[in-house]
Amino acid sequence: MLSNAVPHLCSGLTGHAFPTPFAKPRARGLSSAPVNVLWGWINLVLGYVFLCRIGNFDIRIAAAAFGFGMLAMALFLAVHFGRLQGVNPVQRR
Repeated sequence: MLSNAVPHLCSGLTGHAFPTPFAKPRARGLSSAPVNVLWGWINLVLGYVFLCRIGNFDIRIAAAAFGFGMLAMALFLAVHFGRLQGVNPVQRR
């Protein structure tokens, strides 16, 4: 949730359209900048709730899980949105 907030907030704050779950077609079409700002904030709030408010945990384990989860989500989003823009993320020779 936290890593997903970044592209939505950046796109929204710079006034650019970006895909959201509310676009048509879903997650492929573009949503307006205000929708992206709202979706980014929702992701931030939910990420905070999931990370800091649910259960007790060891901060070192949570930091490692957060880091790996953010890396995995960032790579997934890079490949997904790269395909939407016609970019082949893995060039085979």
